[in-house]
Order: sequence, then structure tokens, then C-alpha cells
Amino acid sequence: MELHFYPGQKLLVLLDGNTKARSYEAWGGPASIGNDPRMAEEPTWPGHYVIAESHAYRTNTWQLSRIKWGTPLKDKPDINDVWYQLTNGNWASIKNDHQIERQQIINLYYDLYNLRKVPSVWVFNDFGPIAIRWYKDLNGNRRMDGSERLSGQMFHTTPDNEAQQSTGKPIIMTFSHGCIHLKPNEKDLLITAGAFKPGTTFIVHKYHETFK
Repeated sequence: MELHFYPGQKLLVLLDGNTKARSYEAWGGPASIGNDPRMAEEPTWPGHYVIAESHAYRTNTWQLSRIKWGTPLKDKPDINDVWYQLTNGNWASIKNDHQIERQQIINLYYDLYNLRKVPSVWVFNDFGPIAIRWYKDLNGNRRMDGSERLSGQMFHTTPDNEAQQSTGKPIIMTFSHGCIHLKPNEKDLLITAGAFKPGTTFIVHKYHETFK
């Protein structure tokens, strides 16, 4: 089984040798470096890679992604705060830990779901419920050892697309900062098909290359 991404076509192709090639809409980064002041957009870099793992992702680089998708929340209107559950089961203040106000959370949820409330779980992580990671296999043994490192680029969905899927609206895809955006339902189809099984070959083609 192999995955091929053609960023110029916004196309992800799954080849498994048993069925006809299956294709999915997928948006990578722009073809040239952008000018986002937080972190410049970059191309999805061409190369041969290996799928490593899938997990809920968090990073301090993006404020809303410091909390994992699906983390339980407790609304605390009496103290104008929202609490989130830590991995040890305790609860902590989002305002104190991450400088995100209760009203900001309500506004974010309204923008996504047209409901003016604090949700029961965190649905604002920029990387969606799960991120699929890959690496360049430097010594050819298809294992992350030696000097191999996970790429900072990854497959994931977005909060906007997750909300559109959940509310039955059209899925509107956008360029990433270098990662590969997938539609939520197609991400699930790919997972079911075994496309992201660790060890799967993954090839990112150049922007001018096309699938025929």
C-alpha cells in the first residue's frame, strides 16, 4: 500500500494493489513561502517518507492547539472562567494556563457551530482530533531510529471543516502552513482502509507533477 500526494492537484491517491486507485481531496501548503507573521506558510516538501503514528496533537506554537482536541471542559460562569481536565484527572483554569478568556471560547464556538455556549469538550485545536505523522527513512530500515525525526508537517483536519461536517454544511478546504488538510469523512475512510498504518510508504510529489 502506498500514499501519493500531488499538492498542485490537491489530490491524495491511495494505491493498494488490490483495487482501483482511490483519490481524495487534500490541500497542502502553497507552492511558495507565505507571509503569515505567526509562522510563514510553506510548501509541503516533496520526498519519500514513511507513516509513523497517529495521535491527538498539541503544540505551544499555536495558542488554541495547546490543549488536545476532545479534552473535557467545565463552564464556570460564576468566576468567568472555563476549566479543562488535565491528564491526571485534575481540573485547571484555561484563563490562567493559556490566557484564553471564557467569552473568547463562547465566540469561537458560535463561529463554528452557531451556538452561543461553552462546549463540553475542546474543539478548537488547529490540528483536529488526530494528526497522522511521517518521517524520512534515512537508513532504509523503515524504523525511526538513528537520526530520523518526525516531520513537522502532518495530515490533519481543521476545526472549521470538522464543524462543517458535523453541521451538514459544505466542506470548504483551505491551504495549510505546510501540513496536508483532509476532509473529516475522508480522513475516516482512509483510516479504515489502513492507509495510515505505521510503515506505509508516503510520497509527496512536486507541485508541477500530476496523477494520470
